[in-house]
Amino acid sequence: MPRMTVLTAQARMTWMDEVRGTAILLLLLWHASAVPDFFGMPMPEFIRSANAFFLPFRMPTLMLLSGMLLARSMRKPLPRYLAGKLAMVVWPYLVWALIAKLTFLEQPGLPWWHWRAWYATSYLWFLFFIAVYFAAAPLLRRLPAWAPVVLATATGALLPADSMEQRMAYFAIFFFAGHWLAMHPETIQRFARPRTVALLTIPAVGFGAASVLFPEQLQFLIWGAPLSIAGSLVLIGIYSAGSRSSAPRRCLEFLGRSSLIFYVSHFPAMALISFSPLGDSSAILLASVNLFVSLLVGTLLSRWKTTQPICWLFQPPERATSAAESLVALLLPTRSHASREDAAPPRGTAEMGDHPRVSE
Repeated sequence: MPRMTVLTAQARMTWMDEVRGTAILLLLLWHASAVPDFFGMPMPEFIRSANAFFLPFRMPTLMLLSGMLLARSMRKPLPRYLAGKLAMVVWPYLVWALIAKLTFLEQPGLPWWHWRAWYATSYLWFLFFIAVYFAAAPLLRRLPAWAPVVLATATGALLPADSMEQRMAYFAIFFFAGHWLAMHPETIQRFARPRTVALLTIPAVGFGAASVLFPEQLQFLIWGAPLSIAGSLVLIGIYSAGSRSSAPRRCLEFLGRSSLIFYVSHFPAMALISFSPLGDSSAILLASVNLFVSLLVGTLLSRWKTTQPICWLFQPPERATSAAESLVALLLPTRSHASREDAAPPRGTAEMGDHPRVSE
């Protein structure tokens, strides 16, 4: 059996990026056909079925990985932590929500100044949700790592089904489960064993097959969360124990390292293509062009992400972040300005590596 490298910082970063890149690629494949379908271009049934199979694993995996980044972020003083989340999560959410409204997003009856127009809007709901989770995390810091998972499960079971708030509770299960896993890396080691991966694959594949038959009924179901986590753990086990020499895995790593950029930029590009004369072409051609253009746009933006003004699409100027940190420090009670040592996890626990861009 290959030796697990989860405790090595660089290896940790690599496999997390590869898993995240796989989830992002599945998301792009889904939206490449779902966006035209949403705007009136029907897609072949086999494409719908393939997308439905991965439905329980795409966004839950991204949520799980986001939660794995929480522990290290929480070591920062609270003003820096909150200012960082404003810069790296709230800022791109607001910028790309505005871009969405300028390109394709119309919400009849909701003027731009109405708060509902900015509430978990369109495809950007993921950023909105993790902003809420990161904001809630300091309030839950003194609880055992498993407690927020239980709280999210109970809340999701009580809220009205298919409401936005119920979905927020549902995905909180994955976010805080990821945090728990990051605090217990030895558990990831056990899940990466070939026999364990094989055992987890059985319920994961079964749940994916059931989602093909009942996609709407099985979506956002609280009891299905452990089965979705099983699929995520299969990916984690495969990438954390396998060889890293192949070109496809390097491509997935690149996608994972630039996941925020690909996530926020792909949907407007696909919407504009679907509105163009290409929207009248064949469904397969349109989906293929959507996928190619979204990958191209994301790659170009990733290459230029440090160049002004491109960088401001994803994070504010440093002076704005520093000003936000100072303002937060003034608004918070003095006793909440915990030092790094006070904010660190309990002694004896380990952490996952932080991730550039997305987590700072």
